[in-house]
Amino acid sequence: MLFFRKKLKKTTKEDDALLARAMEENKVGFKDKFAMSISAILVLVLPSLLILLVLSGFVMLLFGGFR
Repeated sequence: MLFFRKKLKKTTKEDDALLARAMEENKVGFKDKFAMSISAILVLVLPSLLILLVLSGFVMLLFGGFR
């Protein structure tokens, strides 16, 4: 009865070694990893915090928390 869930493939040590080798072959340096981290924060974390703040403000408005 897993209609809505997709079974994910388990990673193996060979998969990890393949990824590490691909990163090394493509010469992914510190600047690239830093840029990927910053973009992940901007795309995932900040919108989530914004939604949380808006919903919290709405609930406070609803229950009279801004008096």
